[in-house]
Amino acid sequence: MPASEAREGMISVQYKVLEFIGEGNFGKVAKCVNMKTNENTAIKILKDVNDYDDEVEMLEELRTLDPEKNNLVRFMDSFIDDDKSCIALELLDRSLWDLMVQRKKPLTLNEIRPITRQLLVAFNALKGIGILYTDLKLDNVMLVNHRDQPFKVKLIDFGLAMPVSEVEEGMIVQPCQNRAPEVSLGLPISEAIDMWALGCVLACLFFGHNIFYGTSTYDTHQYFKRERCPPNSQWRLKTPEEYKKENDDQLQLSKRNFDHIGNLADAVNKYSNAIEEVEVEDTRAFLNLLQMLLNSDAEMRITPQQALEHSFVTMSHLADYAHKSLTATDSLDEFTEASVRTAVYHHAPG
Repeated sequence: MPASEAREGMISVQYKVLEFIGEGNFGKVAKCVNMKTNENTAIKILKDVNDYDDEVEMLEELRTLDPEKNNLVRFMDSFIDDDKSCIALELLDRSLWDLMVQRKKPLTLNEIRPITRQLLVAFNALKGIGILYTDLKLDNVMLVNHRDQPFKVKLIDFGLAMPVSEVEEGMIVQPCQNRAPEVSLGLPISEAIDMWALGCVLACLFFGHNIFYGTSTYDTHQYFKRERCPPNSQWRLKTPEEYKKENDDQLQLSKRNFDHIGNLADAVNKYSNAIEEVEVEDTRAFLNLLQMLLNSDAEMRITPQQALEHSFVTMSHLADYAHKSLTATDSLDEFTEASVRTAVYHHAPG
């Protein structure tokens, strides 16, 4: 029977379905129990066997990476039960999207920082083995156990990941709102597209909504037109007449959060609640990292390794504030991220 019609209580090889906990275009996700180990597991039930083959192949390739050290979902098993293609993965808590919906407010910089570091570690590991992730969005970053390990996250869903060697110029990847400029413009792409998407995700956590909008590929072609002149093609800015005609005939633009904000720095400053000097300094560091992630020139965009050494991640820009807060009995050797957060930045909300 089709995966979408799988019954609760189904026993498949060594897994028993307890409940369905997610659904998407790919199929469903079921919370199961491993009948041999009694361990709760997430089973991804795919509609398309081709999607199953692609994702399993990629997950097998990722076995060379330590999932705990590199913040990647742990791949456990894969099997086909009747006509149901199934992938067994570690059971995680909830996605960042679910967290944002539940909170109904943006995250603080102290909450964004550990998420940033962990995702950079994940992307640095993927870059190290020549893999593009291509599908970063809030839904694909999951909290491991938010109650016991706040803001510990893992990257999930590798169905659209691919080796760099298989990338073709002009291919369309990434969700529209997180799509790097070089993808939209049909230029050569590299692992740098994942850094652009990371910038979009971190900005969304900070602002509480996306900084770029797009529900279709047409949105990304709103201002540019591609001239196809074999053997080459080139992009040009649309004429006012072309833009007006397409807007009047096809595109209905609504008011958006950043319509009257000039640039990223203005947006961050407007949305920031920073008052004290240490908060202002941290906001500046975050803005600088965002600017480096969202560099429109892919060759100039910051890499995962470079970003891991950025002051927003290392908190080196707050060292002076930690020194000022040390007591006579404190040792500089005991200076850690936790001490900065509690002794210096304790007044941050959340």
